Amino acid sequence: MAGRSKFYSEKPYVIKNCIDQRKEIFVAKVKVYFPKSEYNNLLSLPPIFRNIEIENREEVIGEYMYSQAQKHSLPITKKDRKLTTLLDTNDQFMAFAVFEKNSTYEPFVRTMMNLRIQAILAGSTKEKFYKLINNASYGYDTLNTEKFGKIKMLDKAGTFIAQHHPNHIGTRRISANTFAVQTKPKTATCFTSIQSGVFTLDNAKYWYLNYIYNFMYKCLDRKRFHFVLADTDSIYIAIAGDPTKDCRQQFESIVTDKQFYDQHVYQYLPDPNKDIYDYKKILGFGIENEGYELTSLGPKFYSMIVNKWNKEKQQYEFKPKITSKGISKTQDISHSDYVNVINKDIVKKGINGTVKMYNNIMSSIQVEKYALTGFNNKSIVLRNQCCCPYIKGLTANDYIIKCQ
Repeated sequence: MAGRSKFYSEKPYVIKNCIDQRKEIFVAKVKVYFPKSEYNNLLSLPPIFRNIEIENREEVIGEYMYSQAQKHSLPITKKDRKLTTLLDTNDQFMAFAVFEKNSTYEPFVRTMMNLRIQAILAGSTKEKFYKLINNASYGYDTLNTEKFGKIKMLDKAGTFIAQHHPNHIGTRRISANTFAVQTKPKTATCFTSIQSGVFTLDNAKYWYLNYIYNFMYKCLDRKRFHFVLADTDSIYIAIAGDPTKDCRQQFESIVTDKQFYDQHVYQYLPDPNKDIYDYKKILGFGIENEGYELTSLGPKFYSMIVNKWNKEKQQYEFKPKITSKGISKTQDISHSDYVNVINKDIVKKGINGTVKMYNNIMSSIQVEKYALTGFNNKSIVLRNQCCCPYIKGLTANDYIIKCQ
């Protein structure tokens, strides 16, 4: 089904009515369970991805993060909805709708990927064009867009009416007679094949976990690497390797099962003895950045000193790579600012600017935001800065730090 559908957030059963019934169909019901005896072995990277509601109370997010928010007067809401990793399903079992079997997406991806590689070899700018087609085709609009609110610029009369609507979320005053009103939409439109969107995203998470649990944990010394932060399609790992080698040694110095490692490593990572077709293979992993220092304050908030090749000088140079979600890149944020948040407990503010038009009048709006705070409620952060998952039936007080 590659047509247009609408997700009704209040009536999930309507989704099934949007899908044409075909002969080749299947139903997938997901129920995950891990015995409590295995919890300690899974704490490094919990294997369940789930979007949950988190109450910002001390017994939920922990004393360390709660006191951090109170100390710096951080504007936190009573509840947040976050995509995080868990050890259980929070007593919620996921059942997929009935889908038509779709086998046409795979050859499309291979064709576009081959065209992209040919453009790279030819030095053509079409490489970015084919990359955009691939990234936009898998279902970027199949994400949980029904969770995001819409913001309208209204006058006093329109704001008064909107605030009495059941879908009203919040209001912010912009000027004397202009208000930004946020509402929750009733529907979310999707133009992409649901199979391609839903199952491509879920398969990415599965392959991600398959690499960690069925490769890394089986042949590497788990005491010598640490997951610093992770996203849906990337992961940053700190490795205690050989101090006599440079930062491009990868996992060579922490291999425990050499035979298993040599047999399977290039099923995932690129083989240096092969060409770009192997480096860009589908379901493969590529090394994006390598360096000696990485400071992370939470998901999508990190600064890394990377070792990059300078084509002009024909040598490697160390440069900071800074990522701060929701903060304008024009802000004066440096690597030392990230370090100061952890070592000196210093928060940093920034200003985001935008332009709005209302009644044919262009207005420049500047909003002061907390840029770097160190506050993270996607997991329970302990006093020693270990990040632990939320577990159904347990509170933050149930985690115990054992002194070495």
